[in-house]
This record gives sequence, structure tokens and C-alpha cells, in this order.
Amino acid sequence: MSVVANCPSTKVELTLSATNLKDADIFSKSDPCCVVFQYVQQAGHQGWKEIGRTEAIMNCLKPEWNTKIYMEYYFEERQKLKFEIYDIDDFQNRYFVLQDQDFLGRAECELAEIIASNNGTFVLPLKDVNAPRSRIIIHAEEIDEGQKESLRFHIHGRSLDKKDFFGKSDPFLKFYRLNSDESRQLVYRTEVIKKTLNPEWKPFELSVRQLCQGDKTREFLIECFDYDDDGG
Repeated sequence: MSVVANCPSTKVELTLSATNLKDADIFSKSDPCCVVFQYVQQAGHQGWKEIGRTEAIMNCLKPEWNTKIYMEYYFEERQKLKFEIYDIDDFQNRYFVLQDQDFLGRAECELAEIIASNNGTFVLPLKDVNAPRSRIIIHAEEIDEGQKESLRFHIHGRSLDKKDFFGKSDPFLKFYRLNSDESRQLVYRTEVIKKTLNPEWKPFELSVRQLCQGDKTREFLIECFDYDDDGG
């Protein structure tokens, strides 16, 4: 992609998830992270440039990543994207060396294909990996810069169900937007609070756009889970 001066554009947000990933760990499940690249042509140079990466999710073959990828969508330009998924071993370093991680597959497309897909959600098979059922799901949404209203949440639980045999639960929350086509999309995941049935999560803010597309009458979903180290 080479950007033309004064080319009309809008900012978009990409939300990523995957299904049926290859299990690359021997004694547990994979710990997947997705790295996003854009093909660029600037000053006589061309090639893939990293534009963002998600967090790694431990012991999960069906990740819903919390981290969003932001980029400009240029209406009159072709923008090639590449998504690569890795099983991460180095959790201490967000910018780990890709070559040192286990590769779980890649997919390529153009941003315009995602934008034009039904409800802005595009599903691609992962290539270059022995896992024919692996898929990446990419959701794109235009960001209205004028829509900045947000909600601040202070949430605690009381007398939650005890799920661990030898101790208390390790609860966390997932917030989902409910779409008109009856699908749902992860908006936010809280931290895990260890060994308690009365958790109090750190306060956080979510935009009204992310949570309900600006429609305050639309319902959203909150789910509470007990975290297990094995990914259950």
C-alpha cells in the first residue's frame, strides 16, 4: 500500500478470534497470540510491516482476543493484511521474537474484503499449518470519532458458586456485544481474581459504541467464569 495525499479515509477497529487451533503444547493447550501485518510500499521499499499484536491467552484453542487493532481504511487504496498466530512461550515479553515461538498458521486478505463482508465479519482458513479446521475470524468496525461516550464499571460478586475441588473459585468476567444477527462479540475481559467467592474487579471503562453500537436500549451480555490453568 502506498498512500496518496488527501486520499479519503476512516479509522477502523479490528476484533480478532480463532477456532480449532493446532495444539502445539505437549502437556497443555496452546497459548495463542495473533500478530497483524500490513503490506506497505514507501520510499522505494516494500514488504510486510507489523501494525499490532494481541495478548496471549493461556491454554486455549478457541481464543477471543481482548486487544483491538486500529488502522486507517483508505477508500481508494488496496490494503493487504496478514494475520499470523503463534503459541507463546515468553509471557514476560509482549514483543517476543516470532521465530522463537511455535507457528499456528497464517491468513491473508484485503481490508476492503473485511469491510464489505456480512456485518463486517470475515472468516478465513489458516494456512501453512497441519490443522485444516483452523479458522481466524476478523470483525471490522468504523470508529465514529464524534461518539466518545463511555461507561465506567465498578463490579463485585457475592457468594459465587464454588467450582474448585480443593479451594475457592478464580472468577473473571467476559462482556459481549449482542449483534442483530444473533452472534456475539467479545468487548472486554476482566482480570482473574484468585481464590475468592466474593471478587471485586478493578474499575474499567467501555465505550457505548463498543458495548451496544451506541444504542443504549440494546442488551449486552456478561458471563462469569472460574479460571483453570488447564484452559477449562
